[in-house]
Amino acid sequence: MDLKTPLKQLVGIGPSLVYKLGLLNLHTAEDLLYHFPFRYDDFSNIKPATDAQIGEVVTLQGEIWSIKNIYTRSRKVLTQALFNDGTSPIVLTWFNQSWLSKQILPGVKLQISGKLVKYKSKLSIMMPRWEKLPDTPMELQPLHTGRLVPVYPETEGLTSKWFRTKIDQLLPLAKKIPDPLPDSIRENMLTLPDAIGKIHFPQNIEEVKLARERLGFDELFYVSLATQKMRAQWQKKPLIHPLKIIKNNINS
Repeated sequence: MDLKTPLKQLVGIGPSLVYKLGLLNLHTAEDLLYHFPFRYDDFSNIKPATDAQIGEVVTLQGEIWSIKNIYTRSRKVLTQALFNDGTSPIVLTWFNQSWLSKQILPGVKLQISGKLVKYKSKLSIMMPRWEKLPDTPMELQPLHTGRLVPVYPETEGLTSKWFRTKIDQLLPLAKKIPDPLPDSIRENMLTLPDAIGKIHFPQNIEEVKLARERLGFDELFYVSLATQKMRAQWQKKPLIHPLKIIKNNINS
């Protein structure tokens, strides 16, 4: 696989997804790497539930104790799980995601992120982001929780979670993107592969700023080059002399 590999050749991308990706003008692996986040959710605040304040956005690590689907009179489905991080039970609630009750089973260990609230005197998180914890903490490399989480331009059927997962798989290809800027111009800016990596999965807000600085410079740089090229082409065009009119040759 290389940068020009069509997305339709990637595992898990069928005709339906190819069509939806096309709506975002995404056709190759390189296109997907250049599909940048437009904002970030800060879920880097990892702490026990007992240390968190009501209304605070936190990331918790714990275990699912129970999970069930609840069907309302308006035919909506609530999926509710009882989660415990070792310090306090917390009710997790998702709307219209009944499939979660088959994917997240009791005993599964999760890392969850969201705003801690109190609902009916119980600690709760509505629509938490989640991902399964690995067997050993050293294997944890979160994409959707516990960090600055990128949020992408989406379309129906293509969520930011899908983009994060797929872009993470393709990110090693960023190293193959040539950096057109010589050191004399780039100076202290990030290399292009580094900027692409950090714009997708930054460790902190400073890395976001550095990545945007480099990518923004490239955009202006290419606009400037295009303008100079157009100006040069105009200068090469032969001059068109004004039409000379001799009055004596004009019939009255």
